[in-house]
Amino acid sequence: MRILERLLAPIASLLKIPPLAVRMFRAAHEFSGLDRSTIPSELIPMNTIQLARGLLNFTVLQNLDDWVLPFWAVRQYDPRDPGFIPRSHLGLSMNLTHRNWTAVGSVDCSTEPVVDPHGLVTPFRNGWSIDVWLNLNGRTVFPSREADIRQELFDAMPVVVTSWKDEAIAFRWTAYVRRSTLVLEAALVNTSSQEIACEPAFAIRPFNPEGVSLVDDIGFSREENAFIINGREKVLFSQTPARVCCSSYRSGDSAAVFAGTRPGTSSEHVSCPGGLANGFASFPLLLRPAEEKRLTVRVPLAGNADDFAEAAVVAAGWKEKLREGSTIVTPDAQFNAMLQASLGTLVMLVDGDVITPGPWTYHQFWFRDAAIMLHALDSFGFHGLTRPVVRRYPAMQDASGCFRSQQGEWDSTGQALWTVWRHVVTTHDAGPAMEMLGGLRAGVDWIRAKRLGRTKEGPHAWDGLLPAGLSAEHLGLADFYFWDNWWSVAGIQGFVRLCRMTGHRKEESAAQELLDEYRAVLARAITASWEENGRKGIPAGPRRGIDCGMIGSCASWYPLQELPGSDEKMRSTLTTLGDRWMVDGLFFQNFIHSGLNPYLTLQMAHAWLYAGERDRFHRMVCDVLRHATPTWNFPEAIHPHTKGGVMGDGHHGWAAAEFALAAHDAFVQEIWTPGEEAPTLRLLGGAPSSWFQPGAQCLLERLPVSGGTVSLETEARDSSVMLTVRFVPAGGVKPRHMVILLPFMSRSLRAENREDVQWRSDGRETIVECDVREGTLICDCGRM
Repeated sequence: MRILERLLAPIASLLKIPPLAVRMFRAAHEFSGLDRSTIPSELIPMNTIQLARGLLNFTVLQNLDDWVLPFWAVRQYDPRDPGFIPRSHLGLSMNLTHRNWTAVGSVDCSTEPVVDPHGLVTPFRNGWSIDVWLNLNGRTVFPSREADIRQELFDAMPVVVTSWKDEAIAFRWTAYVRRSTLVLEAALVNTSSQEIACEPAFAIRPFNPEGVSLVDDIGFSREENAFIINGREKVLFSQTPARVCCSSYRSGDSAAVFAGTRPGTSSEHVSCPGGLANGFASFPLLLRPAEEKRLTVRVPLAGNADDFAEAAVVAAGWKEKLREGSTIVTPDAQFNAMLQASLGTLVMLVDGDVITPGPWTYHQFWFRDAAIMLHALDSFGFHGLTRPVVRRYPAMQDASGCFRSQQGEWDSTGQALWTVWRHVVTTHDAGPAMEMLGGLRAGVDWIRAKRLGRTKEGPHAWDGLLPAGLSAEHLGLADFYFWDNWWSVAGIQGFVRLCRMTGHRKEESAAQELLDEYRAVLARAITASWEENGRKGIPAGPRRGIDCGMIGSCASWYPLQELPGSDEKMRSTLTTLGDRWMVDGLFFQNFIHSGLNPYLTLQMAHAWLYAGERDRFHRMVCDVLRHATPTWNFPEAIHPHTKGGVMGDGHHGWAAAEFALAAHDAFVQEIWTPGEEAPTLRLLGGAPSSWFQPGAQCLLERLPVSGGTVSLETEARDSSVMLTVRFVPAGGVKPRHMVILLPFMSRSLRAENREDVQWRSDGRETIVECDVREGTLICDCGRM
């Protein structure tokens, strides 16, 4: 910092920057805790694009008062809207109120186009967009300005349908990806009894869900019947347009020509030095009563355009893909749709040997997000997708043994070790562990070497822990974090179990010794911090008080199960989080995110489930579900008033993973007690009583667990519930015990051909216990 100040001092003097400003800059740097070893240089490309676009938006958008802007800008720039943000002296204008979009993609392509809430389709990350407009009965429909726009998924698959209608016409446009080609199909239906003339158009816009996207050149090729944007990207039309108009910043928005408020002639090519080239192609139609007509454009995302296929065909292909995994069906249709869409999101975000937590802002790899997302995919049996990603982990390990996705992260190595262990457990295949054993051992050694010893200054609360660093952003700025250490401990525990499974006793013994010592150090630091904070909860780190960053402490219960479900410290942590930072049913993260967090709320819900709190778990899951977009996804964080996204990717892969895992664990949880070689299976611990009302049925098929797969079926009758559980061995460590938790009191229970089944009612639920055996357990549970 001193060297930087010396370099900046002459510049500050030259630019007449006052000493007070320099001092404030220095103070901000010191408060951040960042230094050369913790600044994540890998994030500079992403952050500079966002900041540069924020500056570009500030200088451009407020000067385009008569242009048709994207939905978010229409709202955020409207002083009558709850999402209005004054621009003042800030110098940046960014989408902070409606960061929502829905990805459409395929397993064949690493590019996932996004669709904003009013149907603006952006084929390429950071690129231009396609809007759909309509002239009808003397009015012009610009979707970003319309209030009555509806949006949904086709069959809960990655096919987005946006629609608008009035008393005369129903207008919908559907976006999806076939192989490596984006398809946008517009359909118009005459719902009146009269013949109707209308003019739909596809418009090329120099905007996207984050703001301005520079478009230098647009030309219409009659030979290819296509717009060619910036000389390389194509929009291919199914029919020849009757009218084409291209315009520039100086000429104004082509939307005014389309609406007839500004005269304009046909112009099939434009170049714009300012980067605001825009244009439309329109198709006048005459519709008889009840007649439907369709228009289609295709955008090749990689290579040449693929053949056209209807949305129903693409959705059917997605359904077939998801059938490769496990099946969960509940009596709750919304819950089922959210689960299917979440699994579709996770599958879509796997790009060969990489998984990313978002289609747009977060379209790069992090071990942190991958740990949860791969865990979810493996937990639903999508091993063919996860295996290439896990096998690539050694390529992302540096010479020191650190599994690194960015500079200064101390949780990633533990997350990599834990992910490999979970992958081996659910795939029943120790092959990856055997191949990577040397690298995994190096990861354990890196954790051993990275931990802090005592300093000359004397003992500190963080002695024996990992250094201060910039960890998960929802914890705060650079600091010592229990989160990093819990993940590291869990990673070492995973390595110990892998060594035990594969017979590497020497490596197991050395890692176990480290694990025991590390756990003791971490336990002392946690207990001391808990006591210092008046036993109100485990803080984010050893020198932190009670703040919202303590959400990271949930990791000790979920997903890592490092502390028992009866732990008083964790119960007080969750209670404090719930009492102080819940808004509208969701956890409000005041650090950085400054929004309601679906995925952090689901982590809290999962933690309560681990503690046996069924009702709290289900209530929180339902609150999260209530905040889902109409297309069954979540932004990373939600604005408390607009209910739009405020942070990160508008279609968040980690949130999708947490919902899928919540559905999974509502039916089947593996409880791994530290030191135990095999888990206990806990079944139906998160299923609400409403799923057992007379006539209700639940179905679970082929869910992978340690040592095999579990299938389950419930059928609720007036006076009893039929329960069928089937376990099929598949190698690996077989669970040692099974506990079934039914959310009702039973007067009787009869198990067919099983002598080992025991049951009891505790005043709230029925508890069934038995061994885990190959075959089928059938129970008739009589209701009280």
